[in-house]
Amino acid sequence: MIGLEDRFIDINGYKTRYWLSGNSESIILLLHGFAFSVEIWESNIHELSKNHKVIALDLLGFGLTDKPKGKQKIEDFPLFVFEFLKKMSIQKVHIVGHSMGGLIATKMAEMHPEVIESLVLLGSAGFSKNIPMHFRIFSLPFIGEMFVKPNKRGLMSALRKNTYVKSAVTPKLADKLFEFSLHPEMGPTLLKITRTAVDFFGFKGFIIRNIKKDIHKLTMPVLIIWGKEDSIIYLDHAYVANRLIKQSKLVIFDECGHLPQLEYPEKFNYLLGQFFNVTKKS
Repeated sequence: MIGLEDRFIDINGYKTRYWLSGNSESIILLLHGFAFSVEIWESNIHELSKNHKVIALDLLGFGLTDKPKGKQKIEDFPLFVFEFLKKMSIQKVHIVGHSMGGLIATKMAEMHPEVIESLVLLGSAGFSKNIPMHFRIFSLPFIGEMFVKPNKRGLMSALRKNTYVKSAVTPKLADKLFEFSLHPEMGPTLLKITRTAVDFFGFKGFIIRNIKKDIHKLTMPVLIIWGKEDSIIYLDHAYVANRLIKQSKLVIFDECGHLPQLEYPEKFNYLLGQFFNVTKKS
């Protein structure tokens, strides 16, 4: 996208990539999901930056951000995001988290609620145990190692599983993600992160308990967005999140999979614009 250039900043010794657009005092931080990168927000940044400063961040281990050293704990990822905000001198922010990015955003909002003006959770992980069998198998020894070998056809197949609107997955996005998959540490990083949170039975119990025990700390406005046909993080997770977060609003996109921001970008961008506008006035 025109005007979006790779920027880099050092966070705790890790070279970290981000995109920035807009110059408003109101700041939106976009956190992608597992195995994705800032490119997942290409259909959203321009529109959102008309009224906000928008920052999309490559999370630790993904895209062009350095790969983590050693074994990571779940808390390391929200702490990484918090350090990024401090380094950028950002004191207040709206956070939009997709999938794994939603889990990270939720945990960060629990750990540092004073920083978060509002929270948007998009097909977010962390609220229920049940996930597709292929993710469970991916966590197994030896089998996981075979699955993470770079495979362009397999990558495209995985991306299509993420969506109901298949045309949302462009060759440009697939080529970029395949390019990232060629990094020698990408496969081991995916396995380390998966096995931290997932086993053959689904999301590990401590992940769910960790989110639920502090969910009462969320007092900021929360918007939950889900694709009705999400085959990665099932729709029933959305109802759990909506029930646990008392001040949340749930919006379900019909005929939509795990990537509403790509499958219905105009609807998604409008919904976020309205939500942030109401948040600003309240």
